[in-house]
Amino acid sequence: MSDEQPHPPPRSAEWFSPVHENHQGHDNPQPLDPPADVLPGTAAASGLPTNLPALVPALPAPGPNTGPASITVNHPEMVVGTIHTMNVETRKRDILEGPTLQRHRITKEPLVRKGQWTEAWRQALDLDERRLRRHVLIIVAPRSFGSTTLALHLLARHTDDQTDIVKLDADWKVPKVGRLPAENQHAYQLDLKDPDRDRVSADFLKGLEQHAELLESLDSYLVLNVAKDLWVDHYLPSQAGIHVVHLNAPPPAQEVVEAHLQDRDVPGLVPYLHSIDRTKVSLNGLDAVEAVRAADSVVLAWQEHTRLTGSALSVDDPSWSALDAGLTARITAALSDWRDKLDILFGESVVTHVGKETSLPVEDRCLLLALAVHQSAPMPDVAKAARSLQDIISTDDAGKSGFASTAGAVFAGRGLRRRIVDAGAAVDTHDGVVFDQPGYGRAVLTYVWDNYEVMRDPLLKWLMAADGSADANERVVDAIVTLTLRHGTALPFTQLGSLARTAKKGLLSAVMARAVLDEHAGRHAWATLYGWASAQEHATAVVTTCRRVLHSADVTSSQARMAMVRLRRVANTARDEAIQAEVFRAFEELARRSDGVARLVAEVHTWQQSGRSGRAGAAAFLTLMSVPNGTTPWLLSQEAPSEVDVERTLQALLGDVITAPDVIDRLTEWIKRSAADPASYALIRNRLVPALRGQKMFKASMDLMQALAGIPLGEDTNAAEDFWGRLVDSRVRSVFPLERTPA
Repeated sequence: MSDEQPHPPPRSAEWFSPVHENHQGHDNPQPLDPPADVLPGTAAASGLPTNLPALVPALPAPGPNTGPASITVNHPEMVVGTIHTMNVETRKRDILEGPTLQRHRITKEPLVRKGQWTEAWRQALDLDERRLRRHVLIIVAPRSFGSTTLALHLLARHTDDQTDIVKLDADWKVPKVGRLPAENQHAYQLDLKDPDRDRVSADFLKGLEQHAELLESLDSYLVLNVAKDLWVDHYLPSQAGIHVVHLNAPPPAQEVVEAHLQDRDVPGLVPYLHSIDRTKVSLNGLDAVEAVRAADSVVLAWQEHTRLTGSALSVDDPSWSALDAGLTARITAALSDWRDKLDILFGESVVTHVGKETSLPVEDRCLLLALAVHQSAPMPDVAKAARSLQDIISTDDAGKSGFASTAGAVFAGRGLRRRIVDAGAAVDTHDGVVFDQPGYGRAVLTYVWDNYEVMRDPLLKWLMAADGSADANERVVDAIVTLTLRHGTALPFTQLGSLARTAKKGLLSAVMARAVLDEHAGRHAWATLYGWASAQEHATAVVTTCRRVLHSADVTSSQARMAMVRLRRVANTARDEAIQAEVFRAFEELARRSDGVARLVAEVHTWQQSGRSGRAGAAAFLTLMSVPNGTTPWLLSQEAPSEVDVERTLQALLGDVITAPDVIDRLTEWIKRSAADPASYALIRNRLVPALRGQKMFKASMDLMQALAGIPLGEDTNAAEDFWGRLVDSRVRSVFPLERTPA
């Protein structure tokens, strides 16, 4: 089977359950069956005497009085050391992870050290300002103040060049010192900002004191960025080895915007910030996140102006001369929060509309929201979207379908073209609507979201049910992401889940794939996906989201691990064959990349070590069986990692009537590819024959031999006869004949 061909999906919802209780009552993976002359139950089931041997053992059978060999420990201190190492490795798998950041990239990113930030920077350093004052630094600041940026710059500029900088992901339910990593010459940064999972306790801080001593011995550092509302009445003595810095103000917004424009190689846009209408725009009071968004808005305004006017304004020259008046007006509009105008448009609704400065009726408010989402579209599409939102609002309000106004009332009002123009858009001669104000559109959406809580559910329902072109759907995804990530809480994700039935296929996963990568709401999104993984109605969206994340070029190790955990949860809990097939396809995609193969190997190893049954581990192993590698299967090659116990897993899967057919298909493919290469064939056969012996292997062995009957090895024999001669005892070959395929 070539790697381009899709593998068959698992055959049943209960297609893997290889783990059984051992004789001590522990839930461990089933060990390899010991060699035996007799397969209990096999002969009896065939009507044969129960003392008749069926398969030839790999080794002589032990005598009736032979027990387990005794074990003598000559150097007990060596055993203790070995056990200690095993404990360390077990703990390491439960340690927080995160991406390693490049020091030079951090130092190139914008940083504004003005005002209180200058003092905070000084407090974090020792007297000579070369290294951090303590090996554990806690920065307490309100959310969105940019404290994470401050922490990373401190680590990049004031730790040794040989020190690895790691940004940890707090994938835990409560903060635990035992899950903090501690390796030699590492500098860790960790955000604690989730009110449900990151509350700092006195016990955590006490354990952190001991952790600080460990880090000091390893010449490593840890910076915790704690949200101000999560740091309540905590006091650390000076001898604790931990230093705390409080940030009470963000960096100056104007300078943050300018720094980000310089960083994006558009310094020529900086003079426009000084020429905008100050009565309409004020950057004062913006926090760091809002200031970065303002820089985005300036760049977007320049790109839109260039596209519409066809002009090639120089933005790599910060000269004050020759500022474009049109671009100045557009940047002013982009940076305006529009609240004064929107306060008028969304004031008390009136029956008649006499101009743009009068509040809009419900129909026009729906129209304005449709324009805000679609930006540019045919007029009928905009009208349809507006009426769809109006229908959702009135249905939720009245409990049945029906518009807020009758056809007669609508017909007596302004026509659609006039309503579109009054809402701020343009209509061309071909009835194409252009709402060329992306900043204004974003402001409209967030204004409604913030000021009309009752509109949040209808608004999401309307967006999730949207249907249109690929470009329109991308704008819808942008709108949903803008709203759901606005406040960094989990509630919008819960609302999205309740509306999943009305969502267009792929829309929910597209939103969640963007959400999990968000700095402020990502953990809420991951937690939501974990809960959805065991719910059949959301499982497909979880799988699709994880596939998107794993295919991302810049996915981090911790993000990939969290995606694999959720795929595992879907595979182990889903009962629907179609959902299981989706997981299987996700694993097949991973198997086409070297990093994906490594993740599948880790999945199999985790399953084998856990001692628990799980479809995900079995699916990962089946996928690895089909990794292309010439005539020798990859799992049996020198490149395969030693931690995967191939023989034990093959025996477990072949011993299960549900998984055996899938394994036999892949084993047949192995042998078919190797038949012309005697060395490869001998390697495969010699590895498989021991696995095919045992109490539960009779049926699987016979089925495999029947499947191999059509694979010739020479003029007078085939693979089935070769395996039959090695597995079936000569004394019973007449009882279990091999059906020979006619030539």
